[in-house]
Amino acid sequence: MSNDRLIRAFFEANRRMMSESKDITVATTATFLGAAIWGHHETRAGEPLTLEELAVKVGMTPTTVSQHLRYLSHGYRSGRPGLDLVLTSENPDNRRRKIFTLTPKGRGLTANLGLILRKAT
Repeated sequence: MSNDRLIRAFFEANRRMMSESKDITVATTATFLGAAIWGHHETRAGEPLTLEELAVKVGMTPTTVSQHLRYLSHGYRSGRPGLDLVLTSENPDNRRRKIFTLTPKGRGLTANLGLILRKAT
């Protein structure tokens, strides 16, 4: 497996992300990938991972991740539609905390990205 193939696969995966929105940032993409990786994980206590815990894992502030998740969700600020890739909701154990999961569209995108990257290996 050559580095060229891996870089091309990464490039194609990035192009696929950009097909969802031309102005998606690298940081927002990282938040989506974090949600894809950890959105179905639970903490040691058996609770779903929170927005704050996702922020730690992707190396951003909770405020930034919250903004990214709104953009990746069904609606953004000022009535602008979101990408409908991630669903955020209240944590049933602590309503002040948000939890997140991928929507069917988000799971489809994740599967598509995985396929693109697997072709390189």
